[in-house]
This record gives sequence, C-alpha cells and structure tokens, in this order.
Amino acid sequence: MFKPVNRGLSLLAALLSLAGCVLMTLDVFHPDSIPISPLLFFGPYCLLIGYLIFRSTFLPRILGVLMALAGLGWLVFLLPTLPKYLSFSIEGLGILAEASLMIWLIVMGVKVQGWKEQASAA
Repeated sequence: MFKPVNRGLSLLAALLSLAGCVLMTLDVFHPDSIPISPLLFFGPYCLLIGYLIFRSTFLPRILGVLMALAGLGWLVFLLPTLPKYLSFSIEGLGILAEASLMIWLIVMGVKVQGWKEQASAA
C-alpha cells in the first residue's frame, strides 16, 4: 500500500513487521529461548508506517503522527527503569494509534484518487 510513497521504506517496514511476528510466534512455542523483545521490531515498524502515512496523500496525517508516537512509545517501553504509570500511558497510546489506523482502514479505506496520483508520480 505504501510502495508509491517510498518503496524502500515500505519494504523495510514490512520486513520489520515480519521479524516481530516471527519473534512473537517463536515466543509462544519456546518462551524461554528468545531474549529479544518483538517491540524492538514493532517500534521502528510503527515509526516507519507513521512516516509513510504522513507523507502519503491518501490517509489522514494525524494517523501518521499517532503511529510515529506509538513507535517511539514502544521503544521507550523497553526501558527497564520505566515507571509503571508511564508504561500504562505508552501502552494506551500504542493501542489507540494502531486501533485508529485499523478502524480508519476498515471504515473509510484509502482515498483511491490520492493513491493513484501518488502511484503514477512514483
């Protein structure tokens, strides 16, 4: 979907998401074997998706800002000294951002004309 915005960043975002999903799946079957948090991949993924949405002409920019903030939040969430009250706020921001994007795509979709214009320009 974001190939017209930036092909390389779109591919990188997809690979980061895939890596995070693989880690989560492995963690389900082997909970003690993987010391890496999937958030190390989902944080940069959300940052990239936020940037791609912000630069696109077919989705609202506020969704991009929310996704970028969620990405920063997921990376900050990994800090071991994070206070509990702050971790709940970060989780809430991440859930709000990702849910907003999901609901927007289900209910409103993308502006087809804007996507076609950006695809033809690329």
